[in-house]
Amino acid sequence: MIIRIPLALLVGALFSVAMFWVLWRLISQPVDTTAMREATRIEFTRMRKDTEVASKREQKVERERPPPAPEVPRMAFSAGSVESNVATLTPSVDAGSAMSKMSLSAGSDRDTIPLVRVPPDYPQRAISRGLEGWVQVQFTITGTGSVKDAVVVKSSNKIFEEAALKSILRWRYNPKIEGGVAVERVGMQTIIRFTLEN
Repeated sequence: MIIRIPLALLVGALFSVAMFWVLWRLISQPVDTTAMREATRIEFTRMRKDTEVASKREQKVERERPPPAPEVPRMAFSAGSVESNVATLTPSVDAGSAMSKMSLSAGSDRDTIPLVRVPPDYPQRAISRGLEGWVQVQFTITGTGSVKDAVVVKSSNKIFEEAALKSILRWRYNPKIEGGVAVERVGMQTIIRFTLEN
């Protein structure tokens, strides 16, 4: 072990000295510059000859005339009296009873109408296991049409519950209208299904 280190240093030093001597011999050789001076000169520019410009004349295309339009048949009328064939009817409208049945309000009542239903993000753990399932969610639709107070009623697997709640909170509705005013709709329920594509 002790002999190897000095021996390795000696061999390394001899190898380095030999390499420096070989490199010194290579660069100390005289270079023949006359051969370099007589090298052929290469022209990189090309002279293009001007080509004659041929003028193209547009040939007149003779268009075919369209075929003549067929004659429209004329209708013949008889000279009979028009008034004798038409019965005169005068409609009668009872405006008083019609107005009494109408109720005046600021707007018509309507139930909630879904506008945007964002599909849920499929949980990665369920994808890796190949699981499918469903989640039944109860929620409230506010007067502005957003969703709040979403809770899980039932589910086939707890793995889907968080994704279903996140999805339903992004849904938007036209709110319920009562007496011309938007009101909350409490206790809405829906089932969100998670199915894998084949």
